[in-house]
Amino acid sequence: MLIAPATPRSLAVVASTTASASPIASLIMSPSDETFGERAATISRSLGAGRGSTSTTQNVAAPTATTAPAAPAPSPAPKPTPSVDDARSFALAHIGAVQFSCLDALWQHESDWDPSAENPTSGAYGIAQALPATRMASIGKDWMSNPITQVSWGLEYIAARYGSACNAWSFWLRHYPHWY
Repeated sequence: MLIAPATPRSLAVVASTTASASPIASLIMSPSDETFGERAATISRSLGAGRGSTSTTQNVAAPTATTAPAAPAPSPAPKPTPSVDDARSFALAHIGAVQFSCLDALWQHESDWDPSAENPTSGAYGIAQALPATRMASIGKDWMSNPITQVSWGLEYIAARYGSACNAWSFWLRHYPHWY
């Protein structure tokens, strides 16, 4: 039996006609593989054995692992701190336009929507002027700097104590000095 040297083209033809019949065909690597020629000749001889030849090839070259170690996944970028506009949008989405108009008036007077506003007399802090300020930690560890955390706490406080933002605004208007 005369075997011609295997070429990438001849291997493609052989592999396409025998790939489903022989697991050895799956060993064919790309032409850029360092040992392509050596594997091609071995595979070519092995494939010939599967088509009615009486001889079989026992020594089939096993592919060598040439994969590079996987690079570690990049760390996710830290999320930017939400803006006050984000917090206002958050509040509007949670309580609706009518209640938001009352909430906006209330917090405009209390803190001017400043997440770092601090009452020098009482120590009330943040957009909702929590007293003590650490009460906002029940919503998140970032209560000192995250306007959405502060607004979340303020909305819960208002709902629990007054039922609605408009009720809290009415309470604020009736008391002087103003507080809620």
